[in-house]
Amino acid sequence: MNFNTYSDFIPLIMIGLTIWVMRARFTAKLDTSWPLLYYLVLVIFVRSNEGEFNNYWIFIGVACALFLRYEFVGGVFMKIFRTVEFIVHLYVIVGCFLLLTRA
Repeated sequence: MNFNTYSDFIPLIMIGLTIWVMRARFTAKLDTSWPLLYYLVLVIFVRSNEGEFNNYWIFIGVACALFLRYEFVGGVFMKIFRTVEFIVHLYVIVGCFLLLTRA
């Protein structure tokens, strides 16, 4: 890991925010708006690092967050959306870690 500029810390910040949202999804109420703000920051981050992330995975996570936020689903479908969102969060963490360890 080489931190030469302040922008090199942004993937590390995104890892921290992603872990916070993962924890908040299982401890807080579903109708909170903080995960949507996180996804706004995540989309800006992904679009600024064009080619490093698959945009489809990120936008699938945004769709799952919107379905969870506005409670269109319940029961088994809610668990499916939570699982898919969890997988997207893992993808973001791995992608940010790869950005940090790139030479």
